[in-house]
Amino acid sequence: MKRIALAVAAVALWATAAALTAEPNAVHFHHFHLNVTNPQKSMEFYRSVFGAVPVKFGGRADAVFTERSFILFSQVAAPARASLDTGIWHLGWGGVDGPNEFKNLTARGVEFQTPVTPYANFHYMYPYGPDKEVLEIRTGYQNHLYGHVHLIAADPVATVRWYSDNLGITLRAAARGTPGGAPPAIAQPSATSAGSSALSNVDNVQIIVFRQPNGDPLPSLWGTNPPLKTFDSTRGHVVDHIAFSYTSIKPVFDRLKKAGVSILEPIALRPDYGFKSFFVQGPDKVVIEIVEAKPIPDASWGQ
Repeated sequence: MKRIALAVAAVALWATAAALTAEPNAVHFHHFHLNVTNPQKSMEFYRSVFGAVPVKFGGRADAVFTERSFILFSQVAAPARASLDTGIWHLGWGGVDGPNEFKNLTARGVEFQTPVTPYANFHYMYPYGPDKEVLEIRTGYQNHLYGHVHLIAADPVATVRWYSDNLGITLRAAARGTPGGAPPAIAQPSATSAGSSALSNVDNVQIIVFRQPNGDPLPSLWGTNPPLKTFDSTRGHVVDHIAFSYTSIKPVFDRLKKAGVSILEPIALRPDYGFKSFFVQGPDKVVIEIVEAKPIPDASWGQ
């Protein structure tokens, strides 16, 4: 039995090594970055509400770790803009018992943009973070883990393909098409529907894209927010940017530059965090940081 167990373990290690070798520079989700007035208050909020773990990123920066990625903070003197006029709508976690979780969080003083609401076979609710960043708790996941980044786009189809073509994020099976054939049409949400086009997970994080809600009537999920007529850059908002990582970013930088992607900042060492990165502009002015880092759990980010 011991020999069998050792053999099984050896096969598992070989399979893991083979997978890593097959994709030596695969994309990973690294962090989302918030502009907050009180980083300690924000850290405590994400710890107590979502179970994120407070850490010193790279031994130097206050951050929280959630499953396989991070929330990083920049302290600002005045509240950053939290208006829903950018390509990032909200950040989402799982839930299990929507009505009771809403009751518990309300009793603890958490503010909500949208109370617990039934939808299809699950519940959703939109709590605010400490700086009025919009978040989601969705019981469809049936867990309490960090689950998704929800984007808004003028053209969801073009947006999901931009992330696939430029960042290497795999399209979900329905959008990939058949070998040798043209990709099938991805369901194109209307400005008055809640339909979505989604990418496959990047690690544990799903990228979801809804169409720009500027029609009449507005989608019910948009709540009482005004129509989104034009997109502002995410830079300077509460949710400043999202970040993906690769083990080596120079080839990614060269590839994106050659493809004509807008480079906002070149590769540079970020002394506050101890990593190298560069910034690009994604569809609908979403700012994206590309970080050089080993994938979790192999990264030695805490050293």
